[in-house]
Amino acid sequence: MRSIKAIVAGSSFIIFVTLLLQLAYIFVAVGYSALAKDYPLLNDIAGSFRYILGIPIFVATMFAGGYITAVIANTKIWQHCLTVGLITATGMIYPTLENSDLTVTGIVIFILALLATAAGGLYWKKDNMHKPA
Repeated sequence: MRSIKAIVAGSSFIIFVTLLLQLAYIFVAVGYSALAKDYPLLNDIAGSFRYILGIPIFVATMFAGGYITAVIANTKIWQHCLTVGLITATGMIYPTLENSDLTVTGIVIFILALLATAAGGLYWKKDNMHKPA
């Protein structure tokens, strides 16, 4: 039962935070577009904007989800975190495959998601390895 709670809690956290961040991104993108009308130079950097800010924030969210998963699971950290990473990363990548092909960027993001989630769990494990139970 603890395994299911850990997986649901970690996945729910990642999904909830990612949806909030996507909403915030929409607001920022609308403001950025309005600003770019007056400053054409901003149109040139608009494409890299989502990668420069988006990927580190996404990785941090996945890391936090792995950490939460590890806190609740307390055992088999690696397996629980990879399960959460697979669930959430697949849930984000799969809907995009209906209209397009899998790209190198998509594969890199998928691998980063798995690594970040596992790293969050392993960080918790390292932090709590020597503490008395």
